[in-house]
Amino acid sequence: MTDHVAHPAHVEDGLKLRLHDDESSAALVLAAAGAVDLLTTEQLTDAVTAALARRPAVLVIDLTAVTFLDSSGLSVLARAHADGGRGTPVRVVVVEDSLAHRAITLTGMHELLPVFTSTADALADRPR
Repeated sequence: MTDHVAHPAHVEDGLKLRLHDDESSAALVLAAAGAVDLLTTEQLTDAVTAALARRPAVLVIDLTAVTFLDSSGLSVLARAHADGGRGTPVRVVVVEDSLAHRAITLTGMHELLPVFTSTADALADRPR
């Protein structure tokens, strides 16, 4: 795997982003850590846009280290799904019983996006 830091300046903003290639599957994995809210969604949007511009076979958005996910973060996920279209399927990874998982399931977002509990399962397309 090759690591790329999406936006190193985001560390002080409370959201850390890391973009890396999964060479075995031609996928990109965008890992987020911290709170995804109105103050940080622009950072996530920029990272998702940059990742989709590379036209990977699959974009996995790993939210396992996300401590909070509000409606603005859910909008970023919905937009990622729409922008990826058929060319780049978008998959989301969350920890069960986390705030991110609850937000995704309570809003029905899990019906729009495939949700997985591990990056390995998302890369292999093995739903939970």
